[in-house]
Amino acid sequence: MARMEEKRGVTGGPGDDHESEMITLQLEVFDEPIFDHSLISLHEHTYKPYGSPSFKNSDEIRIAVNFQDLILDISDSYIYIEGKFTPDDATKSCYLSNNTLAFLFDEIRYEMGGEQVCMIRKPGITTTMKSMISYGDSNAKFLETVGWGIDSENQPILDKSSHIFSGKLPLKYLMGFAEDYNKGILNVKQELILIIARSFKNCYIGEVDASVEINKIEWKIGHIMPSDKQRLKLLNRLNKSSTAKVKIAYRMWDLYELPSIRETSSDIWAVKTTNSLERPRYIIIGFQNSGNTDNRSKDTTQFIHAGVNNIRLYLNSEVYPYERWNLDFGKKLDAVAYYAYDNFQRSYYGKDMSEPMMSIEEFRKNPLFIIDCSHQPDTLKSSTVDIKLEFETRQSKFPSNTKGFIHTMTNNEMYRAVLTLIDFLTNLKEEALKFHPIDDE
Repeated sequence: MARMEEKRGVTGGPGDDHESEMITLQLEVFDEPIFDHSLISLHEHTYKPYGSPSFKNSDEIRIAVNFQDLILDISDSYIYIEGKFTPDDATKSCYLSNNTLAFLFDEIRYEMGGEQVCMIRKPGITTTMKSMISYGDSNAKFLETVGWGIDSENQPILDKSSHIFSGKLPLKYLMGFAEDYNKGILNVKQELILIIARSFKNCYIGEVDASVEINKIEWKIGHIMPSDKQRLKLLNRLNKSSTAKVKIAYRMWDLYELPSIRETSSDIWAVKTTNSLERPRYIIIGFQNSGNTDNRSKDTTQFIHAGVNNIRLYLNSEVYPYERWNLDFGKKLDAVAYYAYDNFQRSYYGKDMSEPMMSIEEFRKNPLFIIDCSHQPDTLKSSTVDIKLEFETRQSKFPSNTKGFIHTMTNNEMYRAVLTLIDFLTNLKEEALKFHPIDDE
């Protein structure tokens, strides 16, 4: 038996490395426990808008962090919102709609050092499309606080007696920068700009109109305070180079809208021409009836299949997917599209197992089409890229009053020079050096 195990270890099997690692860990009985003392505090602080804004439709709200001697946890920060929802007639059915908090805004921007890092157009639609493919049942409780999954019977963010609603919009829910870059942001002015929606009719569904008021918008951010030892490590890194830079990599989200699909059996949408650095890696496509927008009797988060049977993305001459899908939702020939939807979490987040929000039956009633174009040839890396979308229907023509949305996810990098950080880190240098001398390594 011993010889068999030894031989197996030499030849190697699919599980040998994992098994060996597990045995090694089980035998490390004399290892010292490791406790993380790198942070001495992580407290949440509230930042409020300039002046005394009234939070009316189309208003621009700016919330700035001017202190540059801080390390901020932007990734886990969130926008806290309070408001009031009052139907015109209490005897009629009228309730907050799905993803209601994001629909309170037409645009959200995040700036760092006066430079725009990301901008989200139509946050309601953008986050609806992204959430439907990114989250599963394990996120259901978290999503309630952002106003997701609520309906006429389930209104967890609303107190019906006082008509007050409250909730939060995490930045990682709103933009790719916060979702991907989870390190602290330090030594730079930061600003959040929010454009309130021109109409709140996408925020509720009902038989009558309703009044929606925003009473409070705050940006809540964690302040990171490193231990003296960690401060000195940062300082030592800066002392080695006067041009130290922080590399920030993240995936940028963009939304494009085709107001009306032509009533033909096929259509081509020339989305845009871009440089090679901004070519998309993933694309989400959704179709809606044009009457869904700004209509209190319709659900703005409801998508339709529009009778589509093929969707193809062109990046110059490269086509994705390589083979046609040949869908037929009427005959439930849609497994290929559902697999692309189900596979997104494995490809985008690197998960071993995906946890789709929708079953295949739910997908048929509210479909989104995912195209994974993350693997691209070198020819696209050194040229301008024409992005086109082709879609076809089995019917004689697409339904009238149909519009399309494309949500793209693009790799992005930025570099930020760290110049005056030394002033911040040396505040406690003298005292800290008594206990943790700087190591040159």
